[in-house]
Amino acid sequence: MRTFTVAALVSTLVCASAHAQINAGDQAPERNLPFKLTLVTKLRLPWRIAFLPDGRMLITEKVGGLALVTQSGEKTPVANAPAVLYERQGGMLGVFVSPRYATDQSVYLTYAEPGDGGSSLALARAKLSLAGTPSLEGLEVLWRQMPKGKGGQFGAQIAFAPDGQSLFLTVGERQRMTPAQDPSQELGKILHLTLDGKPAPGNPSAGKTGAQSVTLIDPPSDTEAAKTAHVVSTYQLPGPNLAPAEIWTSGHRTPYGLAFAPDGRLWEIEHGPRGGDELNLIEPGKNYGWPLVSYGVNYNGVPIASPNTRPDLAKPVIYWAPVIAPGNLTFYSGKLFPQWQGSALVGGLNTKSLLRIAFDAKGGATAAERWNVGRRIRDVEVAPDGAVWLLEDDNPGGVLRVTPK
Repeated sequence: MRTFTVAALVSTLVCASAHAQINAGDQAPERNLPFKLTLVTKLRLPWRIAFLPDGRMLITEKVGGLALVTQSGEKTPVANAPAVLYERQGGMLGVFVSPRYATDQSVYLTYAEPGDGGSSLALARAKLSLAGTPSLEGLEVLWRQMPKGKGGQFGAQIAFAPDGQSLFLTVGERQRMTPAQDPSQELGKILHLTLDGKPAPGNPSAGKTGAQSVTLIDPPSDTEAAKTAHVVSTYQLPGPNLAPAEIWTSGHRTPYGLAFAPDGRLWEIEHGPRGGDELNLIEPGKNYGWPLVSYGVNYNGVPIASPNTRPDLAKPVIYWAPVIAPGNLTFYSGKLFPQWQGSALVGGLNTKSLLRIAFDAKGGATAAERWNVGRRIRDVEVAPDGAVWLLEDDNPGGVLRVTPK
């Protein structure tokens, strides 16, 4: 296994040259599918798949709960899943197998944790027991965003560092917009944490603390209204505000996809507003602009400044206008589709599509193919045997296996 260090990642990324931004929003779909789709089973708004070493799947259901699913479609509920607030974009979200699973059988969960005033993103870890009735044992919340409040767009995606010693967590801005630029709040950020949920050593603002109190606003109507939004309450942190020490990057809107490429670069994909979905090469300490700039506009038509007006902010490598509404991002590694090796696969919710993105050695990317599959694709994952699995964003939503024709 490669050794991962912050210095090594920074060195890799500094070599990446600047690339012109590509708008892939009008990419035409391929005429033919090079694969076949097999519907294996259905679940209640399935959100994420995590493969166990034996090929069985853990699949979250956004409405609440976790299922153990065999490759033939047999489903068993996993007991002791945490309570969630299923509302709009919130609920049971991510499930991820620990890099230490072989020795501790632990899994990580991300979800909308209910509480006074609404909900907040929580990161938890538990031991998966498969003896008898599948269950989560000793569940512990490692990190939670506070204060709880209104709004969707939780992010909730994890990417483990290549050496398995730390993790990166995407935190959406909960439709509140301005907190994505506030260094005292985790909203709208990608965090770099230890496996125990603490600030990872070597982060851009390691050792720094933020304001002892943060303000809470409800989701405003647009980015202009957000600037003068009414403060609902002020939250006093019970201890040091570790947000600055946790933050790897800032200025994100709805970061639903996060994954390391085979070359060690970290990539993120997120929803824009009306237009402007983004694929970003994630470099430590950079600000990706939301809500200051966007290639889209607010849903009510209020304009947002173009990224070209702010050369100090990081631009996406690819953007989509019109949007695809990306569900997730994963890199392909397997034998069934050798032509996809090293490519990223992305599910399109709005476009009901599966997309392939190709990468070069200098931090560039190209939208290679778009295939219409007729279903809103929430998740794309690669099984140990090299097959691709898709989750359909519906209730019930399909669990589908993708294999070569």
